[in-house]
Amino acid sequence: MRRDASGAPLVPGYNVDKVDVAAGVARAVQLGYGSPEHQMVAEYALMRHARGEEDGAERSALSGGIDFTSWRVILAEAVAKASAPPSRREGA
Repeated sequence: MRRDASGAPLVPGYNVDKVDVAAGVARAVQLGYGSPEHQMVAEYALMRHARGEEDGAERSALSGGIDFTSWRVILAEAVAKASAPPSRREGA
């Protein structure tokens, strides 16, 4: 079982989610965060969220220049794509 830094178990849907980082970064570009710096910030924040570091991920995104509403949209897209059935991930 995976655990966080303090030794607590990571529970899918509670403190760790599947995240499609590429889908989140693509959404960031669609929202106007197309610079390499913003893409790196979005990618890093999404990877932190996938590791169960939700608060740290949000702080990274916000301090990296992504506004709160856009961060939530980026995160929602990444989690939705990762949670979708395989047929929907391909755009079918």
